[in-house]
Amino acid sequence: MISKILFSVLLCTLVLGVISEIEVIDGKIKITTLTTAGCVHTVNFISNQLAPTYALYEQYLDVEFLPWGRTIKYDNGTFYCQFSPNNCWANRLHRCVLNFLRDNQAAQVRYMDCEFSVPQPAFQNSSYSCVQNEGLSLIDVDYCVRNPDLDDLDAIAEEASRPAMDPETGINGLPAVVINGIIDVELSRQARANLRGLVCTALANSGVTNISISSCGN
Repeated sequence: MISKILFSVLLCTLVLGVISEIEVIDGKIKITTLTTAGCVHTVNFISNQLAPTYALYEQYLDVEFLPWGRTIKYDNGTFYCQFSPNNCWANRLHRCVLNFLRDNQAAQVRYMDCEFSVPQPAFQNSSYSCVQNEGLSLIDVDYCVRNPDLDDLDAIAEEASRPAMDPETGINGLPAVVINGIIDVELSRQARANLRGLVCTALANSGVTNISISSCGN
């Protein structure tokens, strides 16, 4: 019994230690998720952690996606992606669609939840079905996907992903979850395991919401 109590206290201490790193800044918590289309761990995180948490606390969250992952861009303009050539294509599609939806965060989350739900339409089937769900012009989206030299979406995603994917100082795993710009392996791991609990507790402790700590279920 004593060992169980000690274990419970230790577990709570570890969770609270991570939560203490999360601040509510100007009423918001920023969650940046580094993704790549073929990663099953990203499927699990977006479907089971991010989307449900966003549904509960949308008004308090600033959500950003970086669809780049471990992509390597060569000098000749070609790409290498971790899982398959279609992973590169789907990542490019995600970047284009997120840009078209840049003024609608709820639509961005809904779109990425669609793409990372079984059967992963873009990655598995080269499908634009999730794009259609958001009412975007397929002609405009397809033009963006096929003409990467006409914008800087790839360069922006590559540069923004570099710190979190650094093998020595970054998280270097996917999905990498960066909260309020804090690149921290343990914080990312906790977010992947219990994002709702982390967000709920941070909001409850912030003093700027009516959320009760008892509702967080940590």
